[in-house]
Amino acid sequence: MRRFQFARRAPGRPAVATFWWDICQSMSEGFLRLAFGLRVTGRDRIPREGPLLYLSNHQSFVDPAINGALINDRPFRPFARDTLFRGPFGWLIHSLGAMPVSGGGGDKAVMRAAISELQSGRCVLIYPEGTRTPDGTVKTFKSGVALLLRRADAIVIPIGIDGAFDAWPRNRSRPRWRRAIECEAGDPITSAELLADGVPAAMKRLEEEVDVLRLRCRARLRERFGADYPAPGPADRPNSESAP
Repeated sequence: MRRFQFARRAPGRPAVATFWWDICQSMSEGFLRLAFGLRVTGRDRIPREGPLLYLSNHQSFVDPAINGALINDRPFRPFARDTLFRGPFGWLIHSLGAMPVSGGGGDKAVMRAAISELQSGRCVLIYPEGTRTPDGTVKTFKSGVALLLRRADAIVIPIGIDGAFDAWPRNRSRPRWRRAIECEAGDPITSAELLADGVPAAMKRLEEEVDVLRLRCRARLRERFGADYPAPGPADRPNSESAP
C-alpha cells in the first residue's frame, strides 16, 4: 500500500514520524469534512517522488489542516508562528515537524532547515503571503520563496483554498461551523521553469497560479450553495483586476 511506502514518501525521515503524520492527517481530514464540508481536488497532480514545495494562500487558522487533508501521500513540514509552540498544541505541531518562525517568516535558521528538507527529497509547506488575509484575497508573496526556489531545486505545487476565510476569518476567536471549504492542488512547476524569466516574473506567476486555484474553489462553492456563499466581496475578483 502507498501509505506504508515511508522511504519514498519522506526519504530519510523516521517511519514512525511519517506514520504519526498519517494518523493525524486522517483524523483532521475526517473532522474537517464533518465540521466544514471540506472537499479537495487535485491529489493526483502531486508527484509521488522528489522534493516538493507546497505554496498555499492563507485564509484561516486551520489552513495547515486543510492542506494536510488534501496532501495525503507526501507529508510536509510547515512553517508556524513561534508563539504557537506552547502547551499541548505546541507539542502536537512540533511532533508533526512544524518549523517555528517569528515576524514575517524570514528567520535564516528556519530557511536553512527548509532548504535542507527539500535537498533531502522531502516536502515543505509555506504560506508566501506571510500572514492570514484580511479580506479573502491573495496578497503579495514574500521574497523568501525565491531563496527556496534558487537553493533547493524543488518542484512547486501551487494550492488554492476558499471558504476558509468565511469559516474562520482572522478577526474571530472561534470558527463558524458548517461553513464549507474547498481546496485544490494545481499542476507541478519546476524551479527552473519558474526562474527562467527572473525572480519577479516567477513571483507574479505563482501569485496568479494560486489565485486561479482559489477562484476555482470559490466557483465550486457557489455551485454548491448559491451566489451568497462565500459572501460576495473583494475576493470575487482575480488579483490581476485588483492590482493598481
